[in-house]
Amino acid sequence: MSNETSKNWMIYGAYGYTGELVVKEAIAQQRQPVLAGRNEAKTKAVAEKYNLPYKAFNADDAGNHLQDIDILINCAGPFDQTAEQLMGACIKHNAHYFDISGEIPVYEAAHDRHDQAKKAGAVLCPGVGFDIVPTDTLAALLARELPKATHLELAFNFGSLPSQGTARTAIVNIGVGGLIRSEGELKPVGLGHSIRKIPFPNGPQTSVSFPWGDVFSAYHSTGIPNTIVYCAMPAALCWGQKLTNPIRGFLARPFMQKLLLGLMEKFLDAGPDENTRATAGTEFWGRAKAPDGREVSATLTAQPLPCSRLCLTESLHPIALRPCSIHRPGMLSQHAARRPPTTPRSLHKRWGR
Repeated sequence: MSNETSKNWMIYGAYGYTGELVVKEAIAQQRQPVLAGRNEAKTKAVAEKYNLPYKAFNADDAGNHLQDIDILINCAGPFDQTAEQLMGACIKHNAHYFDISGEIPVYEAAHDRHDQAKKAGAVLCPGVGFDIVPTDTLAALLARELPKATHLELAFNFGSLPSQGTARTAIVNIGVGGLIRSEGELKPVGLGHSIRKIPFPNGPQTSVSFPWGDVFSAYHSTGIPNTIVYCAMPAALCWGQKLTNPIRGFLARPFMQKLLLGLMEKFLDAGPDENTRATAGTEFWGRAKAPDGREVSATLTAQPLPCSRLCLTESLHPIALRPCSIHRPGMLSQHAARRPPTTPRSLHKRWGR
Protein backbone atom coordinates (compact mmCIF):
# COMPACT_ATOMS: atom_id res chain seq x y z
CA MET A 1 0.00 0.00 0.00
CA SER A 2 1.21 3.49 -0.81
CA ASN A 3 0.16 5.06 2.50
CA GLU A 4 -1.69 4.29 5.68
CA THR A 5 -5.05 5.65 4.49
CA SER A 6 -5.28 2.99 1.80
CA LYS A 7 -4.68 0.07 4.15
CA ASN A 8 -7.44 -2.46 4.79
CA TRP A 9 -8.61 -2.57 8.38
CA MET A 10 -10.34 -5.31 10.29
CA ILE A 11 -11.97 -4.66 13.67
CA TYR A 12 -12.35 -7.94 15.56
CA GLY A 13 -14.93 -7.91 18.36
CA ALA A 14 -16.79 -5.08 16.62
CA TYR A 15 -20.09 -5.75 18.43
CA GLY A 16 -18.69 -5.23 21.93
CA TYR A 17 -18.99 -1.94 23.84
CA THR A 18 -15.52 -0.67 22.94
CA GLY A 19 -15.50 -2.45 19.59
CA GLU A 20 -18.44 -0.39 18.35
CA LEU A 21 -16.77 2.80 19.58
CA VAL A 22 -13.75 1.88 17.45
CA VAL A 23 -16.06 1.26 14.48
CA LYS A 24 -17.57 4.74 14.90
CA GLU A 25 -14.12 6.31 15.09
CA ALA A 26 -12.98 4.44 11.98
CA ILE A 27 -15.98 5.77 10.08
CA ALA A 28 -15.26 9.28 11.37
CA GLN A 29 -11.78 8.89 9.83
CA GLN A 30 -13.49 8.01 6.53
CA ARG A 31 -12.40 4.38 6.59
CA GLN A 32 -14.39 1.29 5.65
CA PRO A 33 -13.17 -1.48 7.96
CA VAL A 34 -14.16 -5.11 7.72
CA LEU A 35 -16.02 -6.01 10.92
CA ALA A 36 -15.43 -9.38 12.52
CA GLY A 37 -16.25 -11.38 15.61
CA ARG A 38 -17.06 -14.76 17.05
CA ASN A 39 -20.85 -14.33 17.03
CA GLU A 40 -22.19 -14.09 13.47
CA ALA A 41 -25.59 -12.64 14.36
CA LYS A 42 -24.12 -9.85 16.49
CA THR A 43 -21.37 -9.10 13.97
CA LYS A 44 -23.88 -8.96 11.11
CA ALA A 45 -26.15 -6.60 13.08
CA VAL A 46 -23.36 -4.08 13.63
CA ALA A 47 -22.20 -4.40 10.02
CA GLU A 48 -25.70 -3.71 8.70
CA LYS A 49 -26.10 -0.79 11.09
CA TYR A 50 -23.04 0.92 9.58
CA ASN A 51 -23.25 -0.57 6.08
CA LEU A 52 -19.88 -2.33 6.35
CA PRO A 53 -18.62 -5.76 5.24
CA TYR A 54 -18.20 -8.43 7.88
CA LYS A 55 -16.78 -11.88 8.62
CA ALA A 56 -17.62 -14.24 11.47
CA PHE A 57 -14.97 -16.63 12.76
CA ASN A 58 -13.32 -17.86 15.92
CA ALA A 59 -9.86 -16.52 16.73
CA ASP A 60 -8.41 -20.01 16.24
CA ASP A 61 -9.46 -19.82 12.58
CA ALA A 62 -8.15 -16.29 11.94
CA GLY A 63 -5.37 -17.49 9.64
CA ASN A 64 -8.00 -18.25 6.99
CA HIS A 65 -9.56 -14.78 7.06
CA LEU A 66 -6.77 -12.18 6.95
CA GLN A 67 -5.49 -12.61 3.39
CA ASP A 68 -6.42 -9.04 2.35
CA ILE A 69 -6.05 -7.34 5.74
CA ASP A 70 -3.22 -4.90 6.50
CA ILE A 71 -4.21 -3.80 10.02
CA LEU A 72 -6.18 -5.75 12.63
CA ILE A 73 -7.55 -4.08 15.77
CA ASN A 74 -8.60 -6.67 18.34
CA CYS A 75 -11.37 -5.53 20.69
CA ALA A 76 -12.52 -9.02 21.71
CA GLY A 77 -11.82 -9.95 25.29
CA PRO A 78 -11.01 -11.75 27.43
CA PHE A 79 -7.85 -11.35 25.42
CA ASP A 80 -6.23 -14.53 26.65
CA GLN A 81 -8.79 -16.24 24.38
CA THR A 82 -8.07 -14.18 21.25
CA ALA A 83 -4.78 -12.28 21.28
CA GLU A 84 -2.21 -15.00 20.66
CA GLN A 85 -4.24 -16.57 17.86
CA LEU A 86 -4.75 -13.23 16.13
CA MET A 87 -1.10 -12.24 16.54
CA GLY A 88 -0.07 -15.49 14.89
CA ALA A 89 -2.47 -14.91 12.01
CA CYS A 90 -1.19 -11.35 11.55
CA ILE A 91 2.41 -12.55 11.40
CA LYS A 92 1.38 -15.22 8.88
CA HIS A 93 -0.19 -12.61 6.60
CA ASN A 94 2.28 -9.76 7.27
CA ALA A 95 -0.44 -7.66 8.91
CA HIS A 96 -0.08 -5.22 11.80
CA TYR A 97 -1.74 -6.15 15.12
CA PHE A 98 -3.19 -3.76 17.71
CA ASP A 99 -5.50 -4.42 20.63
CA ILE A 100 -7.08 -2.71 23.63
CA SER A 101 -5.93 -5.25 26.20
CA GLY A 102 -4.58 -4.45 29.63
CA GLU A 103 -3.65 -8.06 30.34
CA ILE A 104 -0.02 -8.89 31.12
CA PRO A 105 0.00 -12.32 29.39
CA VAL A 106 -0.93 -10.55 26.14
CA TYR A 107 2.08 -8.22 26.43
CA GLU A 108 4.28 -11.21 27.17
CA ALA A 109 2.91 -13.01 24.12
CA ALA A 110 3.72 -10.03 21.88
CA HIS A 111 7.22 -9.76 23.34
CA ASP A 112 7.86 -13.47 22.81
CA ARG A 113 6.97 -13.08 19.12
CA HIS A 114 9.47 -10.28 18.50
CA ASP A 115 11.70 -12.20 16.09
CA GLN A 116 8.78 -13.67 14.14
CA ALA A 117 7.07 -10.29 13.78
CA LYS A 118 10.28 -8.55 12.76
CA LYS A 119 10.95 -11.14 10.07
CA ALA A 120 7.39 -10.70 8.75
CA GLY A 121 7.61 -6.90 8.82
CA ALA A 122 4.63 -6.78 11.17
CA VAL A 123 3.99 -4.49 14.14
CA LEU A 124 2.56 -6.02 17.33
CA CYS A 125 1.25 -3.34 19.68
CA PRO A 126 -1.17 -4.44 22.40
CA GLY A 127 -2.73 -1.96 24.82
CA VAL A 128 -3.56 0.98 22.55
CA GLY A 129 -7.14 1.56 23.74
CA PHE A 130 -6.39 3.53 26.90
CA ASP A 131 -5.21 1.09 29.58
CA ILE A 132 -1.45 1.68 29.86
CA VAL A 133 -0.95 4.54 27.39
CA PRO A 134 -0.93 7.34 30.02
CA THR A 135 0.98 5.29 32.60
CA ASP A 136 3.57 4.10 30.05
CA THR A 137 4.11 7.72 29.06
CA LEU A 138 4.36 8.75 32.73
CA ALA A 139 6.88 5.98 33.41
CA ALA A 140 9.03 7.14 30.49
CA LEU A 141 8.92 10.74 31.82
CA LEU A 142 10.02 9.69 35.31
CA ALA A 143 12.85 7.53 33.95
CA ARG A 144 14.07 10.41 31.83
CA GLU A 145 14.10 12.72 34.87
CA LEU A 146 15.84 10.14 37.08
CA PRO A 147 17.95 7.83 34.90
CA LYS A 148 19.42 5.98 37.90
CA ALA A 149 16.01 5.00 39.30
CA THR A 150 15.61 1.44 40.53
CA HIS A 151 12.04 1.56 41.87
CA LEU A 152 8.90 2.73 40.11
CA GLU A 153 5.38 3.17 41.50
CA LEU A 154 2.41 3.99 39.28
CA ALA A 155 -1.24 4.55 40.18
CA PHE A 156 -4.49 5.41 38.47
CA ASN A 157 -7.91 6.61 39.59
CA PHE A 158 -10.73 6.14 37.09
CA GLY A 159 -13.16 8.01 39.33
CA SER A 160 -16.02 5.74 38.24
CA LEU A 161 -17.09 2.12 38.23
CA PRO A 162 -15.30 -0.15 35.74
CA SER A 163 -16.96 -1.31 32.53
CA GLN A 164 -18.28 -4.85 32.26
CA GLY A 165 -15.32 -5.82 30.08
CA THR A 166 -12.77 -4.65 32.64
CA ALA A 167 -14.66 -6.30 35.50
CA ARG A 168 -15.02 -9.54 33.53
CA THR A 169 -11.27 -9.73 33.00
CA ALA A 170 -10.64 -9.14 36.73
CA ILE A 171 -13.13 -11.86 37.71
CA VAL A 172 -11.79 -14.42 35.22
CA ASN A 173 -8.25 -13.85 36.52
CA ILE A 174 -9.11 -13.73 40.22
CA GLY A 175 -7.44 -17.08 40.87
CA VAL A 176 -4.12 -15.82 39.51
CA GLY A 177 -3.72 -13.18 42.22
CA GLY A 178 -1.53 -10.09 41.94
CA LEU A 179 1.76 -9.37 40.22
CA ILE A 180 4.67 -6.99 40.74
CA ARG A 181 8.12 -6.73 39.20
CA SER A 182 11.05 -7.35 41.53
CA GLU A 183 14.71 -7.11 40.44
CA GLY A 184 13.65 -7.39 36.82
CA GLU A 185 11.49 -10.49 37.26
CA LEU A 186 7.71 -10.79 37.42
CA LYS A 187 6.76 -11.89 40.93
CA PRO A 188 3.33 -13.31 41.86
CA VAL A 189 1.83 -11.82 45.01
CA GLY A 190 -1.50 -12.13 46.76
CA LEU A 191 -4.57 -10.00 46.17
CA GLY A 192 -4.35 -6.81 48.22
CA HIS A 193 -0.57 -7.23 48.47
CA SER A 194 -0.04 -3.51 49.20
CA ILE A 195 -2.60 -0.89 50.26
CA ARG A 196 -1.73 2.80 50.62
CA LYS A 197 -2.93 6.36 50.09
CA ILE A 198 -1.94 7.85 46.73
CA PRO A 199 -1.66 11.67 46.35
CA PHE A 200 -3.73 12.14 43.18
CA PRO A 201 -4.25 15.67 41.83
CA ASN A 202 -7.73 15.99 43.37
CA GLY A 203 -6.72 14.55 46.72
CA PRO A 204 -5.41 11.33 48.28
CA GLN A 205 -7.23 8.08 47.57
CA THR A 206 -6.94 4.64 49.12
CA SER A 207 -5.41 2.36 46.50
CA VAL A 208 -4.47 -1.30 46.20
CA SER A 209 -1.73 -3.02 44.23
CA PHE A 210 -3.10 -4.26 40.94
CA PRO A 211 -1.67 -6.49 38.17
CA TRP A 212 -1.94 -3.76 35.52
CA GLY A 213 -0.10 -4.05 32.23
CA ASP A 214 2.62 -1.62 33.33
CA VAL A 215 4.00 -4.28 35.67
CA PHE A 216 5.23 -5.90 32.47
CA SER A 217 5.66 -3.00 30.05
CA ALA A 218 7.31 -0.37 32.28
CA TYR A 219 10.47 -2.45 32.59
CA HIS A 220 10.82 -2.52 28.81
CA SER A 221 9.98 1.19 28.57
CA THR A 222 12.35 2.36 31.28
CA GLY A 223 14.73 -0.41 32.37
CA ILE A 224 13.65 0.17 35.99
CA PRO A 225 13.77 -3.30 37.61
CA ASN A 226 11.18 -2.86 40.39
CA THR A 227 7.60 -1.85 39.61
CA ILE A 228 4.31 -1.85 41.47
CA VAL A 229 1.02 -0.45 40.15
CA TYR A 230 -1.93 0.74 42.27
CA CYS A 231 -5.61 1.19 41.48
CA ALA A 232 -7.76 3.60 43.51
CA MET A 233 -10.75 1.89 45.09
CA PRO A 234 -12.97 2.44 48.13
CA ALA A 235 -11.08 1.30 51.22
CA ALA A 236 -13.59 -1.51 51.83
CA LEU A 237 -12.84 -3.03 48.40
CA CYS A 238 -9.09 -2.71 48.93
CA TRP A 239 -9.17 -4.53 52.24
CA GLY A 240 -11.77 -6.94 50.89
CA GLN A 241 -9.21 -8.13 48.33
CA LYS A 242 -6.69 -8.83 51.05
CA LEU A 243 -9.27 -10.67 53.18
CA THR A 244 -10.50 -12.84 50.28
CA ASN A 245 -6.99 -13.67 49.07
CA PRO A 246 -6.87 -16.99 50.99
CA ILE A 247 -10.00 -18.19 49.15
CA ARG A 248 -9.17 -16.92 45.66
CA GLY A 249 -8.82 -20.52 44.46
CA PHE A 250 -12.41 -21.13 45.58
CA LEU A 251 -13.57 -17.97 43.80
CA ALA A 252 -11.96 -19.24 40.60
CA ARG A 253 -14.13 -22.37 40.54
CA PRO A 254 -16.63 -22.52 37.64
CA PHE A 255 -19.79 -22.17 39.75
CA MET A 256 -18.36 -19.16 41.62
CA GLN A 257 -17.18 -17.60 38.35
CA LYS A 258 -20.70 -17.96 36.98
CA LEU A 259 -22.14 -16.32 40.09
CA LEU A 260 -19.65 -13.44 40.09
CA LEU A 261 -20.06 -12.79 36.37
CA GLY A 262 -23.84 -12.78 36.81
CA LEU A 263 -23.61 -10.22 39.61
CA MET A 264 -21.26 -8.13 37.48
CA GLU A 265 -23.74 -8.03 34.58
CA LYS A 266 -26.54 -7.11 36.98
CA PHE A 267 -24.83 -4.22 38.74
CA LEU A 268 -22.44 -2.77 36.15
CA ASP A 269 -23.24 -0.99 32.89
CA ALA A 270 -21.60 -2.14 29.67
CA GLY A 271 -19.57 1.06 29.85
CA PRO A 272 -19.88 4.81 30.48
CA ASP A 273 -22.46 6.79 28.52
CA GLU A 274 -21.57 9.32 25.85
CA ASN A 275 -21.51 12.30 28.21
CA THR A 276 -19.25 10.52 30.70
CA ARG A 277 -16.89 9.40 27.93
CA ALA A 278 -16.60 12.97 26.67
CA THR A 279 -16.07 14.67 30.04
CA ALA A 280 -14.67 12.20 32.57
CA GLY A 281 -11.00 12.38 33.38
CA THR A 282 -8.71 9.74 34.86
CA GLU A 283 -5.99 10.74 37.32
CA PHE A 284 -2.51 9.22 37.28
CA TRP A 285 0.41 9.41 39.69
CA GLY A 286 3.91 8.05 39.50
CA ARG A 287 7.12 8.08 41.52
CA ALA A 288 10.62 6.86 40.73
CA LYS A 289 13.32 6.36 43.37
CA ALA A 290 17.09 5.95 43.12
CA PRO A 291 19.32 4.08 45.63
CA ASP A 292 20.91 7.32 46.87
CA GLY A 293 17.56 8.67 48.07
CA ARG A 294 16.75 10.85 45.11
CA GLU A 295 13.19 10.63 43.87
CA VAL A 296 10.93 12.26 41.33
CA SER A 297 7.13 12.14 41.17
CA ALA A 298 4.56 13.40 38.70
CA THR A 299 0.83 13.43 38.08
CA LEU A 300 -1.24 13.76 34.96
CA THR A 301 -4.86 13.63 33.90
CA ALA A 302 -6.23 12.10 30.73
CA GLN A 303 -9.63 11.78 29.12
CA PRO A 304 -10.16 8.22 27.87
CA LEU A 305 -12.16 9.13 24.77
CA PRO A 306 -9.75 11.64 23.16
CA CYS A 307 -6.76 9.61 24.29
CA SER A 308 -8.19 6.50 22.66
CA ARG A 309 -8.95 8.45 19.50
CA LEU A 310 -5.37 9.68 19.41
CA CYS A 311 -3.99 6.16 19.81
CA LEU A 312 -6.21 4.90 17.02
CA THR A 313 -4.99 7.68 14.74
CA GLU A 314 -1.33 7.38 15.67
CA SER A 315 -1.39 3.59 15.30
CA LEU A 316 -1.72 4.12 11.57
CA HIS A 317 0.98 6.76 11.24
CA PRO A 318 3.86 5.71 8.95
CA ILE A 319 6.30 5.97 11.88
CA ALA A 320 4.16 3.63 13.98
CA LEU A 321 3.94 1.13 11.14
CA ARG A 322 7.66 0.75 10.57
CA PRO A 323 8.55 -2.97 10.62
CA CYS A 324 10.21 -2.86 14.02
CA SER A 325 8.14 -5.66 15.55
CA ILE A 326 7.06 -4.81 19.11
CA HIS A 327 5.69 -1.36 19.91
CA ARG A 328 4.86 -0.05 23.37
CA PRO A 329 1.70 2.05 23.71
CA GLY A 330 3.72 4.92 25.17
CA MET A 331 5.65 5.14 21.91
CA LEU A 332 2.42 6.18 20.18
CA SER A 333 1.61 8.92 22.70
CA GLN A 334 5.22 10.13 22.74
CA HIS A 335 5.11 10.35 18.95
CA ALA A 336 2.07 12.64 19.36
CA ALA A 337 3.52 14.54 22.30
CA ARG A 338 2.42 17.90 20.99
CA ARG A 339 -1.22 16.84 21.22
CA PRO A 340 -3.33 17.19 24.39
CA PRO A 341 -5.01 13.96 25.65
CA THR A 342 -2.42 13.29 28.34
CA THR A 343 -1.63 16.48 30.21
CA PRO A 344 1.11 16.54 32.90
CA ARG A 345 -0.18 18.34 35.98
CA SER A 346 2.94 18.46 38.13
CA LEU A 347 6.51 17.24 38.43
CA HIS A 348 8.27 17.11 41.80
CA LYS A 349 11.88 16.27 42.52
CA ARG A 350 13.58 15.47 45.81
CA TRP A 351 17.35 15.01 45.89
CA GLY A 352 19.09 13.24 48.76
CA ARG A 353 17.74 11.42 51.76
